[in-house]
Amino acid sequence: MAELALVARTDEPVARKHKPEADASAAPPADASAAQPKRKRGRLLGGIGGLALIGAVALGYQYQAVWSHQETTDNAYVRADITPVAAKVEGYVARLMVDDNQRVKAGDVLMVIEPADFQAKVARAEADVASAEANVQTLVAARRSAGAELGAQAGVIGQATANVAAAEATARRAAADEARFSELASRGWTTRARLDQARAEAQAARAAVLAARASVSAQRGGAGALAAGTARADAAIAAGEAQLRAARAALAAARLDLTRTVVRAPVDGVVGNRAVRPGQLVKAGQQLLAVVPMQQSYVVANFKETQLEKMKIGQKVELHLDAYPSLALEGRVESLAPASGAQFSLIPTDSATGNFTKIVQRVPVKIAVEKNGLAAQLLRPGLSVEATVNTAS
Repeated sequence: MAELALVARTDEPVARKHKPEADASAAPPADASAAQPKRKRGRLLGGIGGLALIGAVALGYQYQAVWSHQETTDNAYVRADITPVAAKVEGYVARLMVDDNQRVKAGDVLMVIEPADFQAKVARAEADVASAEANVQTLVAARRSAGAELGAQAGVIGQATANVAAAEATARRAAADEARFSELASRGWTTRARLDQARAEAQAARAAVLAARASVSAQRGGAGALAAGTARADAAIAAGEAQLRAARAALAAARLDLTRTVVRAPVDGVVGNRAVRPGQLVKAGQQLLAVVPMQQSYVVANFKETQLEKMKIGQKVELHLDAYPSLALEGRVESLAPASGAQFSLIPTDSATGNFTKIVQRVPVKIAVEKNGLAAQLLRPGLSVEATVNTAS
């Protein structure tokens, strides 16, 4: 027992002596544990640098391939050729067929103005036309009668002229007889009574010539009066026809005013700015409402003058509405304004006088929008837009 206890005591120090050596060989060195975080940090920084380099290359490529060919402005708005609707005649609104924000088609009836007064004007104009037509017919009949009388008078004048010729022939024969009987009476070969008879016949023949000539003059005077009457009849007919044309023009105007009592939509669109109510008295030329052709909306973007160098008609445009930022619409450059916006202002700027401060001008660019069903509903005139033109397209 004593020997066993001695052996146990002698073995214990030996075990204690070898245990620290085993622990020392299992523990890592102090410099290796300090180098491990440095290596991790280096790999992390290297990865970040690589990503940064890749990002820089990608950004450079994006700028060179895309961004350098884009011109962007947020000074852009939706526009449309809004058509104001005004009354063409004066009257009370009998019926109003549309309400605010209602869609209409071209030709749809918007309202009806009380037509009774205009119907009465049409009836009166029709009566004036009938009266003028009857007057012209009467004048034409009178002209025909005057023409017939003038023709008859021409025949009378011809007969009277023939009578003058006959009377002159008789007068020449009577004058010759008078000369012969006068010579015979001077020689005693005829009686005094026969000479007196020859002289009387010659005087009567000369008087008949004078009478025939007077008759011709009188007939010609009557013909002149008839001709003057015919001319007056022609003038009266011309005046009557002018009155007839005036009456027909008044009838056409009255009928036109009657049709204008029905106010129709000039274009397809949506009713807006309605300022008329049933029973309201409207004046000619008074604006009643507006029709907004939303399906024909477009965008006007005011680009700086420094952005126009590569901009051309037909280039593609990406549009973002402020009201719908997640929606991207496509468009194309349709036209560029002929002058900057400042030139069309009420008082254009004049840099030729006073102190000069250079200000970058903006030029309106009209952009046609490729409309689909959704875009046609969303494009409302006045909305703000961000427009980006791809100058490489």
